[in-house]
Amino acid sequence: MRKYLVPLLILVGLLGGVILIFFLINGSQPAPTLSYTVRRGTLSAVVRTTGKLEPVRSAKLSFKTADLVKKIYVRPGDYVPAGTLLMELDDTRLQRELAQAETQRDLARFNLSAAQERSRYEAATAPTPTSSPRPTPTRSPNFTPFASPPPVPPISPYYAAIKQMEQAEQAALQALANLETAKLYAPFEGTILTVELNEGDPVNSGTTAITFADLTNLQVRAEVDEIDVANVALGQTAQFTLDAFPARSFEGRLTLISPSPSQRQGSTIYPVIVAFTRVTDLTLRPGMAASLTITSFTKNNILVVPNRAIKTIGSRKYLSHFNTESRTEDLPVETGLTNGEETEIVSGISEGDRVVLSR
Repeated sequence: MRKYLVPLLILVGLLGGVILIFFLINGSQPAPTLSYTVRRGTLSAVVRTTGKLEPVRSAKLSFKTADLVKKIYVRPGDYVPAGTLLMELDDTRLQRELAQAETQRDLARFNLSAAQERSRYEAATAPTPTSSPRPTPTRSPNFTPFASPPPVPPISPYYAAIKQMEQAEQAALQALANLETAKLYAPFEGTILTVELNEGDPVNSGTTAITFADLTNLQVRAEVDEIDVANVALGQTAQFTLDAFPARSFEGRLTLISPSPSQRQGSTIYPVIVAFTRVTDLTLRPGMAASLTITSFTKNNILVVPNRAIKTIGSRKYLSHFNTESRTEDLPVETGLTNGEETEIVSGISEGDRVVLSR
């Protein structure tokens, strides 16, 4: 057995040496060079974000006076035309104030009429002034060029009555306007979302009574990170889908980019609005989640290379180009738009040229 063991060990050692030499030789060879053929194509950049549907027009309706709720005419879900009476307060106090103001107005009108008659009577019975000889134009020894002006005559009862009537008329109009503040009307055609009060509840001025919106005209409110906000602009196209209707794609346009940022989980974000054409074949509701893709730019028929092909040396951009002898040389190029993965080549290279891709 021993006489076979030694030759066997020698054979194993030789085989291992051959395998080691094979891997050393092949491992020392450089990996094949990756290349890319310059082509013409379309370059697009997009910004992705999420948002929610919201009404274009909505309102939180409140009273401008305080009292008890007298009557509620609507409930959540009701669709009402513009100008519909929605809710009113007990207006007993306001009716009393209006009656008092109208009484004062009527009294002021009577006083004005009486003052007018008195003024006419006094004008008709006043003595006729007699003519007197004109004084000789000689200067009196007591003349002084700085004589005091004559006293201002008091305001006549007639003009005082006019002023009082104008004030009473204005007070009556204001009381009538105050009476209308006890009623809430629909400011536009829309749907009642919530009714925050019950009949008999006390209400303070400014307390929200009804939330109201036009659900036939919706928009998407989303947020764009500060990193991406420089790449979005008004009028850009936005494609989006809704979680409620994943198989349906919608298209809109960016109509607002808020100049005022906000903070969310430590990141600075900018609210944006995407408007889209009214949809009539689906029931869309406020609050539905949306996934948006905003196209920041699209450029067609341009030379495009992967960013992996571009080398930056100082302030210049280069491409490693295969020449006619299949050797590489660095060519300076002018770059244009980029979407983070591909870049437009404005000059320095031609369509069909092969360039090196870095690993």
